[in-house]
Amino acid sequence: MYRKGDYISYSGHGVCRIGDIRKMNFGNGEQEYLVIEPIASGSATIYLPAENPKAQTRMRPVLTREEIDSIIFSVRNDQMPWILDRKARMALFQQILSRRDTRELLLLASCLHKRKTEAGLPTSEMDILHKVEGMIEQEFSFALNISRAEIGKYIRDRL
Repeated sequence: MYRKGDYISYSGHGVCRIGDIRKMNFGNGEQEYLVIEPIASGSATIYLPAENPKAQTRMRPVLTREEIDSIIFSVRNDQMPWILDRKARMALFQQILSRRDTRELLLLASCLHKRKTEAGLPTSEMDILHKVEGMIEQEFSFALNISRAEIGKYIRDRL
């Protein structure tokens, strides 16, 4: 169970702080809620039932430096193949984005960068690349306490 002040990665919102844990009633009786505050400026506060299993699967602790380095190391000699069928490729990319698995995101970013260099990318895939980079940069920069602009170099230096 999370505690007040913990930082988590919450699907669709990135790095968030648990601002409070309190009993509230939103029409279904009084329940304990996690009050989640995304660190991105301008983001709204989120109220999640503390015992909601679906919500629990969408959050995890923010990665540590050691976990980040381990994930980067694990993708060193691995590649995601380019799928020729555009529909199948885009479906896979969307699945990876929704799972928010850091290792898969790194492999996807690597695959898209390689393709961009070799043959260019259409706008829809450039959009996915930017989204993936943003997801990686936000959590890594927070966990490593470095700027988002430094994340690409940090990853490349470890590959």
